[in-house]
Amino acid sequence: MTRLVSHLQSSVGRKVLTALSGLGLTIYVIFHMLGNLQVFQGPHAFNSYAAFLRDMPILLWTARIGLLSIVVLHIVLATQVSLQNHRARPIGYAIHRYRQASFASRTMAVSGMVLFLFIVFHLLHLTAGVIGSSSSDRVDAEGYRDVYGKVIVAFQNPLVVVLYLAGQLGLGLHLSHAVSSSLQTLGLEHAALDRLFKAAGSAVALLVVLGNVGIILAVFLGIVRL
Repeated sequence: MTRLVSHLQSSVGRKVLTALSGLGLTIYVIFHMLGNLQVFQGPHAFNSYAAFLRDMPILLWTARIGLLSIVVLHIVLATQVSLQNHRARPIGYAIHRYRQASFASRTMAVSGMVLFLFIVFHLLHLTAGVIGSSSSDRVDAEGYRDVYGKVIVAFQNPLVVVLYLAGQLGLGLHLSHAVSSSLQTLGLEHAALDRLFKAAGSAVALLVVLGNVGIILAVFLGIVRL
């Protein structure tokens, strides 16, 4: 146990934990996006889905607290790894890596900060109803809380749409580098599969962002409406 703790506290251990927590959060955002796509099936499907989640409060709040804990852990570990790499990297090597690195990898700190601020806003907005809560207590014809209506009202506001699109930009940039980097950190590399692993980040980012942006724009443009 002592050796395990010591390993996890080492530079390599922090990188592994950062990769694992990042992949865990990636899996969550994929399923979160897929669940939200039910908005295209209409109010009954979407409100039933939301009610299903609320009917398991212990599981729901355990998942929420667990996810927030993983987010905080991921931010702390990523910051430690970044600072450690910065201190250990010679100036010449840093310049060389900067020229070779992708835009997404060079802006991980910025996209991470944008993503964190977006998560806070999203939780206060659609989850807690602290921001824009005027429609939070409505119920639909079947007695379910009208989450569908809340989403429709929210994304009819141009300012909200801009903020959510900015959040998706941060999410896409972060995922496009983080997924591939995490797979590499965990040693999931093979000469024959190198291109596949490198493309994994872009593929996941594209999937998630297109799904989320599709929902936002479909509501804003009136394709999905009350």
